[in-house]
Amino acid sequence: MDNQKSNEGNARNVGSEGSGSSMGKDLSRDVSKDTGTSRSAELHKTIDKAAEAAQPMAERLATSAHAGVDKVSGAMTEVSNRVDEKSKRLGEAYKHFAETGRGYVRSSPATSVLVAVGAGFVLSKLLGRRR
Repeated sequence: MDNQKSNEGNARNVGSEGSGSSMGKDLSRDVSKDTGTSRSAELHKTIDKAAEAAQPMAERLATSAHAGVDKVSGAMTEVSNRVDEKSKRLGEAYKHFAETGRGYVRSSPATSVLVAVGAGFVLSKLLGRRR
């Protein structure tokens, strides 16, 4: 009978924490935690590798963008300089034309008035037909 009691005791201890079967369960939990941690570390390494690979591409893209901005800026500066030059020439031509016209009106006022009346008559006929 003593043998039976000792077997019953062992059967009772199988489900408790001190038994061998529960130690296997604890180990499997630890392994799954380690696997999750190592998987996380792998993902971090993968992200770092991707970031390192993207860095040269980002630098090339930034360099290309800077070169494009510099090129456009240079072209706009050149266009601005040309427009300024043309504007100055146009202003000078206007001043010359105005001085020439004033001189002509001072030298022959009657002819100037007749030309102005004739130009007004022609413009009124041209613009009057559009209505």
